[in-house]
Amino acid sequence: MVSLKKKIIKGHIYWYAVEMARVDGKPKQIWQKYLGTAKKIVELKEKAAELPYIKLKSFQYGKTAALLSISEELNFIETVNKHTNKKKIEGLTVGEYLLLNIIGRCDGALSENAMQKWFDKSSLNLLWKFPHKLTCQNFLNHYKYVDHETSQKIEDDLCRVLIEKGLTPQMLFLDETNWFNYIKKGEELPQNGKNKQYRNHMKQVCMGLAVSEDNVPFMHEVYEGNKHDSKIFPELMDIIIKRLTDLKITTEDMILVFDKGNNS
Repeated sequence: MVSLKKKIIKGHIYWYAVEMARVDGKPKQIWQKYLGTAKKIVELKEKAAELPYIKLKSFQYGKTAALLSISEELNFIETVNKHTNKKKIEGLTVGEYLLLNIIGRCDGALSENAMQKWFDKSSLNLLWKFPHKLTCQNFLNHYKYVDHETSQKIEDDLCRVLIEKGLTPQMLFLDETNWFNYIKKGEELPQNGKNKQYRNHMKQVCMGLAVSEDNVPFMHEVYEGNKHDSKIFPELMDIIIKRLTDLKITTEDMILVFDKGNNS
């Protein structure tokens, strides 16, 4: 514990900061630091008050650094940008928008409207500089470049990198899910169907996802909300087989795991 200690030297009072501790059961002074006279301490206090105020911030960096490192290993940003036909303008690219969304949502549920607030408090704010705000409309403007065909090309290239790095799947787990939305009309994918949130009066979108035994996503397919799992299952099988064939992965000993809802 640190305390103040007064010393009288040649009739003058001087102050020291000292720390005491028990050593072998006895109190002992560990260290001391000279502070000066009372007048000197007051002068230093007044000078400190005149110094500019510096506000310190702390940022979570470990998870962000890990995700940035994975992105570089996969060449994620360049792969996305290679398949998206966006004019070169100042600001973030499509690949950077997608990566930003991925990193943000690894911290928890996060909408595009809340992305700017999250970004301002993240360590990415120190690494990425761009002239515009992260508005929901800006995200939507960039997502339009990633249609169904483009997303499949991006997924193919990323899978090739995974295979090169030795993450060849020996087992695939396939499952379908759905979620309702507030789209009223004018879209092909949102259709009425039975969703897991029991909001059957609202339109929904469905997705099939296959992951490897390492829990690495290997393929996905988005489809209409009114298609039953057993009806879409043959199409998903065809997509998986094509992906494996294109990547020259042998399937003789591969195991596919799926639930009974896929049985017709």
